[in-house]
Amino acid sequence: MLNRNVIISAAVAGVIVIGAAVAVIVSRSETPDKIDLSSIHTTEAPAQEPETTAPPETTPAPTTQTAAEGDEVQSLSYQIAAYESDGKIRIEYPVISQMSDSAKQDQINQHLMENALSLLKAWDTEGGKCTIDIKCQVPALTRKRITALYTGYASLDGAPHPVNLFYSNTYDLIAGTDLGLSDFADPYTMAGYVLSDDVQFEETGKGSLADVLEARQMMDIAYYTDIFTKADFPFDAEVTWPSSFSYEKQGIIYFSIPVPHAIGDYAIIKFTPETK
Repeated sequence: MLNRNVIISAAVAGVIVIGAAVAVIVSRSETPDKIDLSSIHTTEAPAQEPETTAPPETTPAPTTQTAAEGDEVQSLSYQIAAYESDGKIRIEYPVISQMSDSAKQDQINQHLMENALSLLKAWDTEGGKCTIDIKCQVPALTRKRITALYTGYASLDGAPHPVNLFYSNTYDLIAGTDLGLSDFADPYTMAGYVLSDDVQFEETGKGSLADVLEARQMMDIAYYTDIFTKADFPFDAEVTWPSSFSYEKQGIIYFSIPVPHAIGDYAIIKFTPETK
């Protein structure tokens, strides 16, 4: 197991900026309690000096949101950085900027990085025995929350196949806490929903819908209630890795369930509260 101090020091040394800053402008007076992408607009990010010789990729800005007269506006930006090691491990994570409190911003970025890199504690990464490749996306960033999604794979040397991975991190920027499925929905209710005929899937992995439906029936409501109760950050990655991760977007709740490797290792379920 990789030493915790080595992880943090190596992460600082291995950070490279790979994406341009994406500015998100949100009105304080109109920020909803839930993440709502319809209220998020992007603006052209200022050019930044890349930490490597490779030029950063840029994201064009299609629209700009202008605050009404008298409204107080806070502009938050993020970049995608990456931890790399020995040419076999690469994990992306978000770095936010333009918060008014720079000390708090540093603490948040440290926390986001540590959560993203917690995968290193769950896999044997010493001596080049493991290959990991994780991409990061940020589907939502508001004055109140940031949501980061991580997808990719990990594989031990000599293993017959890599493991497909999905994990997520929703962080309350004001309270300074991680948010999980229990903050969005009742685990027992979600377990019943998974086993019901009304269940909807956002992603079914490599398998067909029929394959995933058959796989979920191998488990009971007690099993799903347990994994949903234990879903998401915070957790001790050296002891356990959750079987389910979740996030919320525009009032819709998304969460993963484990499925056999032959059909993708995980599937993502979609739950719309107002229609259930």
